[in-house]
Amino acid sequence: YNLLQKKISFYTKSKSESFISYWVKGTEKILYSKKSKNTLFHKISVLFLLPEKEYQFLIHSSKNNTSFVSDTLSFVTPSVPEFIPEFTLDNAANYSFDGLIFLRTQMNPGVQLLLDDKANVVWYQNSDTSFSRPFDLVSENSYLSLSRPNLIYEINLDGDTLVQIHTDTNVLHHEVTKDKNNNIIALSYKEKVLDLSSYGGLSYDTIKGDGIVVYDNLGNLVWEWNIFDHEDPLEYKNIIDIKSDWSHGNAIGITPDNNYIISFRSFDQLWKINSNNGEIMWKLGLNGEINMEPNAFFYQQHAIHHIKGDTFLLFDNGHKTYRMTSRALFFSLNKNQFSTIKIVELSKELFSFKQGSVYLFDRNKLLFSSSVNNVIFITDMEGNVLWKLKSDHAYYRAYYLQSK
Repeated sequence: YNLLQKKISFYTKSKSESFISYWVKGTEKILYSKKSKNTLFHKISVLFLLPEKEYQFLIHSSKNNTSFVSDTLSFVTPSVPEFIPEFTLDNAANYSFDGLIFLRTQMNPGVQLLLDDKANVVWYQNSDTSFSRPFDLVSENSYLSLSRPNLIYEINLDGDTLVQIHTDTNVLHHEVTKDKNNNIIALSYKEKVLDLSSYGGLSYDTIKGDGIVVYDNLGNLVWEWNIFDHEDPLEYKNIIDIKSDWSHGNAIGITPDNNYIISFRSFDQLWKINSNNGEIMWKLGLNGEINMEPNAFFYQQHAIHHIKGDTFLLFDNGHKTYRMTSRALFFSLNKNQFSTIKIVELSKELFSFKQGSVYLFDRNKLLFSSSVNNVIFITDMEGNVLWKLKSDHAYYRAYYLQSK
């Protein structure tokens, strides 16, 4: 449920198209609902409301080029529940933005939040238990949510379930997103029993790796990939030390040609996977197959995603031993030729050795999540912090929802 959502119901004398305009009493900023079309009974949600405010609103209806407007009506929003995380905003630069920041807690009960540039919670949805980590904005009005490790939802911001997929024995983790064909893509766990006695292990020892699963919107498993079909874990000399989490996949990026780029944290590498035959098309990173400039090597990376053309953006976490700074790495790959486009390096106090993300918005602003520090912040392209939000919770990723 969401106490910062108001559902307004009304009848019109004849079938009509209707919407609602609404605003905080005494202010000038007007918001607009979605339209209900060609109906007598209208039930319209108004979203992105501030807590403890009096709102005024108008109902607008039209039919056959004739418009009608109601009298001014009002309602009052309640305070947010106690389980909503706390935030402290540092906005010394007086920076503002029009969109909203989408967050997801890693607590019980799980909560998903949208915040404005003043750190006001203007929307939330919660669950009875803790959420699994993965979620992704897939449109301006809906998101994918891994509610449990084998249960995927697509839900709109009104709270309506659009898609529900039970993945049965496929246990999902770290990533759920969509490809160019509107299929749902996720990372899954895979296991294989091998003889590790010569490495100091057991004759029948279990190694845990990663896979990809692809579902259509009806819940049919249409494609899957297993790392053990393409890579031999016994070629890794330290396999006994990392057998419980050999590859540690943590993100999937979709390429313009609808293939997949997996981020493997344990390897400090990105792999491009052919979405038809499953072949590994290249390995990028430390000990990879593609030449890179020395300063472009990344460590324990997260949140790989496509920007445009042949350009990608990666959150380069850094490493406690090799480089204790985190970075945004913009790079291009054209016919297997790697080029660094831009590196935005953060200050040492924002180092996040695990989890975290970075996303580009408004062409030249970067939204970061520093999970280790419980901080969400925005920088320019030189790494100058413009807006910083401290919380009492950590956030795996932070997405930017563009305002309309």
